Amino acid sequence: MATVTSTTTAATTAATTATTTGTEPIAPAWAARLAYAWNNSPSRAARVARRCWDGRGQALPLVRSDSTSGEVSIAYAGLPVGEINLLQLLEHQRDAVAGPTAARTRSTVRWRDLEAGRWPDADLVVVGAEAHRTARLPSDRALLAPFRVHLVVDVAADPQEQQQRISKRERWEFRRNRKRSGWTLEEDPSPAALEFFYHRMHVPTMRLRHGERGRSEQLSVARDAVLRHGTLFFVRQGDQRVAGALCHRSDAGTLTTRLLGVLDGDPAHYDSGAFKAVYHLLLEWAGTHGVSQVDLFGTEALLSKGIFQWKRKFAPRVVLPPNHFATKRMYLRVVNDTPAVRDFLVANPLLAQAGAGFEPRYFTDARRPARLQVSAQCPGLPEPRIVDLDAWLGAS
Repeated sequence: MATVTSTTTAATTAATTATTTGTEPIAPAWAARLAYAWNNSPSRAARVARRCWDGRGQALPLVRSDSTSGEVSIAYAGLPVGEINLLQLLEHQRDAVAGPTAARTRSTVRWRDLEAGRWPDADLVVVGAEAHRTARLPSDRALLAPFRVHLVVDVAADPQEQQQRISKRERWEFRRNRKRSGWTLEEDPSPAALEFFYHRMHVPTMRLRHGERGRSEQLSVARDAVLRHGTLFFVRQGDQRVAGALCHRSDAGTLTTRLLGVLDGDPAHYDSGAFKAVYHLLLEWAGTHGVSQVDLFGTEALLSKGIFQWKRKFAPRVVLPPNHFATKRMYLRVVNDTPAVRDFLVANPLLAQAGAGFEPRYFTDARRPARLQVSAQCPGLPEPRIVDLDAWLGAS
């Protein structure tokens, strides 16, 4: 058993390392498939094994993040993947309120201290962990949100009906840009096409769009795990491939976008709408090839995140991920009630856990109106709940 655990851990590390340089250690195909399954398998056995692995231990790694202004310090405790996903996103959203991240300091914290309300020294404490563990944390001045969510489009049998579900503005822009550029969709799952897509599209796009924050699958995982059970699409403009998407196909038939990119990461392909065209053309392809669902893949539960706001225009349902992330939660605790913390909360409405579903939560007080222009409108989501910060935080 120890040998199996060691192998799985090594595979997990390889699969979750950000790939922005295009270089990677050579890994055999079996290791790539194992790593991908460890992170993405929807099977009950894999999810139970991952839940047990991620729920072990009594000490948690702790990262404190401070901004240049010294306001809105964030302490993240929990699963290391949360430092890559949750903490980086919160730092990015904090930039507009308190300035860029100045420093991170590392230590550890014990579960029993968190459960007793002995908080790390920070304005906000965020814990990323299995749901059964976050459920034991104090509930005052705190909320629970999903660790990640997926945005899934139900494909209509009628192409016209599918088009009508997309936001009016988005439809109009795509039609205009398609007429200008003459885009077509090409399917090519060949090894040579994957090499071209990965090195000329995906890696440059991740590097230029996200820099050090970029994270992705390694080429061996893309080749031996994703493409092996999926396919590769390109958006063509004349005789040139200008954008692409590597997609996974589940046993149930769901098509999931996994890796994307534009040629050489060139911002001109964003300006022309070619990147957005990937999603429009994939939905058209799905409607003519018997695909009932297109999973636009995962994102964090902050409504202010740009990718959530854009994908929302395709009328997706918000669901828990089909993998181990389904049982993980983000716990957010306000330790210090300051003007800058309130500014941050109001600027970043989120999807909170509400029973088996989600509830959009918007924050407000007498000086700060709820940021309702950051829409949460998606099929199946309830009306937003407006949270008065004075009442929630116990202010006088």
